[in-house]
Amino acid sequence: MTRRLATIWLVTVFLVGIASLSIQAQDDEVFNASLKGISAVFVWVEPLPSGAKELGLSEEIIQTDVELKLRLAGMRVVKQEEGVKLPGSPYVYVRVTVTDGAGVADINVNLRQNVLLARNRQFALAAETWSKGFLMVLPTSQRIRVEVKDLVDKFLNAWLSVNSKK
Repeated sequence: MTRRLATIWLVTVFLVGIASLSIQAQDDEVFNASLKGISAVFVWVEPLPSGAKELGLSEEIIQTDVELKLRLAGMRVVKQEEGVKLPGSPYVYVRVTVTDGAGVADINVNLRQNVLLARNRQFALAAETWSKGFLMVLPTSQRIRVEVKDLVDKFLNAWLSVNSKK
């Protein structure tokens, strides 16, 4: 019963999101500006739930897909050990959540980096400064991988909009 309620809830959220596109709108210019000057990142894929693994996904597959996309666009991809030494320690964070039984998948790609808060100049560790997500019903491994790549493309378009490609 709990799984059924969770699935109904996720589908409802998805439908409300589609019906009210204005809720999803964000000031892309402000978020994109936070990407200016980033020349390298590391990628962190959150551990996948059992529902994603049932579909045949692994963190390694998603990591490889994301890193390849970034490199092809001219972004330097480094290991986490090197990435935490970069100014701001920017990293692309990927989260794929799949319900048990693989009824619904929630996919998020965001850029996190260390920032200084304007109000008090306090350091904030790993603040999310750019984010996009996608919710899908009846996901497959291939559809999830395609959506992750599409969200990475959106990130790269935002990054390229504020950084000249060399």
